[in-house]
Amino acid sequence: MNYKIEIPSLKLDFKVPPSKSVVHRELIIGFLEAVKEGRGVNEQSGVPERSVVPERSVVPERSVVPEALEGPHKIQSIITPQETDNDDIRATRACLKALYEASQSDATEVYMPCNESGSTLRFMISVGAAYLNYVGLAQKKKLVFLPKGRLIDRPLDQLITCLAERGVTVVVDKEKNEITVEGVLTPGCFVIQGNVSSQYISGLQMALILLPDFTVELDGPLESKGYYELTLNILKSHNDGALRQAQGPQGQSISEGDWSSAAFLLCLGALVPDGQIILHGLNKDSLQKDKIIISILEQLGFTFTWNNSSVELTARPDINKTRELELNLDAADYPDIVPYIAIVSTAYTKSTSIKNIERLHFKECDRVEATINALKAAGGNAYEKDGTLYITGGHNAAGELSVSTYNDHRMAMTACLVAAWTGRPVLIDNKECVKKSFPGLFEVITPGVPEHVEGAQD
Repeated sequence: MNYKIEIPSLKLDFKVPPSKSVVHRELIIGFLEAVKEGRGVNEQSGVPERSVVPERSVVPERSVVPEALEGPHKIQSIITPQETDNDDIRATRACLKALYEASQSDATEVYMPCNESGSTLRFMISVGAAYLNYVGLAQKKKLVFLPKGRLIDRPLDQLITCLAERGVTVVVDKEKNEITVEGVLTPGCFVIQGNVSSQYISGLQMALILLPDFTVELDGPLESKGYYELTLNILKSHNDGALRQAQGPQGQSISEGDWSSAAFLLCLGALVPDGQIILHGLNKDSLQKDKIIISILEQLGFTFTWNNSSVELTARPDINKTRELELNLDAADYPDIVPYIAIVSTAYTKSTSIKNIERLHFKECDRVEATINALKAAGGNAYEKDGTLYITGGHNAAGELSVSTYNDHRMAMTACLVAAWTGRPVLIDNKECVKKSFPGLFEVITPGVPEHVEGAQD
């Protein structure tokens, strides 16, 4: 089934949805804290009062106290999905619910419906192992993650190696489309490479809430440092005793708007002729690295005005001048918005190079290939070489265009940007995939609501 997108104008005054990055972490940390409080904690040592920290590799079986966990309303509010949740946040809530209910079931397998959420999977592998260890179920139960889409193919090697050194086995079974996690954690240091995914480190750091006799050590430089600092900052704001790396600025809150969503909307406003856009609920000093979009658009000559947590696009560049620009960017800290940047830079620059895009090959789709194909569909010119995307400005789009979403929310949004950039109708094959990060997106950017094309097939 195909849908037609047309975005001839834009007048948007909108509060950006809460940051997915913040909400994932708030839910997990809140859950772990409630679990720890439910079992009773010695505030000075951070060690559960009903247990003794083991000095050998086998953790003694502890009696699980479901009623202690059922009391606080906090856990129920965390594991209950909300109407405004995107699909990724629903996945994290569902996995936390599975952990909570594991204490009340005789089943040996705890099914974790992570779906297509890479963040959920990478956080919850460590957090889930720590939970089973903490409540004394690590010898009786194993976690079974149920990924969807391409998630089973996305790399986990460094995390698998790290956990294996501490007694936990992670097995990726592509035939069954399952990832199993089992084993008793042995006290010590989690040593993990820092240059692959900061989410590995964040998951381990959050797991320390239930693992007072463990530490985390980075091997090599840290990738996406801002998101790790975000984790540390949220831990610090919760004043948790497990935080043993007092780093990162203060001031994050769950109400902070999502800069990934904001980046898309700001690019849309930049591409629609005379588009008017005001976004609310954003933190100008956010640790979310996707806020770089403001700086990139400013390099192109756009002007923005801030009023507390609101930002407005107030001036546009002379496109004849921007056509002489040669932009060189490094996307190591903001890979998710590369497709958006690619469309905007094609529209406004002579040429653009974006390096450190290798991780985009392993997202919900191969976003490097998908972005190049989207540009080519509009008559643009782009190619990849040695981890860098090279783009030549301009297009020769004519008639109705077709851009595949590859069932990827970012590519559905990229198709919207193509429609805004070219001024042409664009057919997409999936409008539902945006629920992964931005439910209600198409209603927000009216009149860009996709029109169903009768008789068209995928």
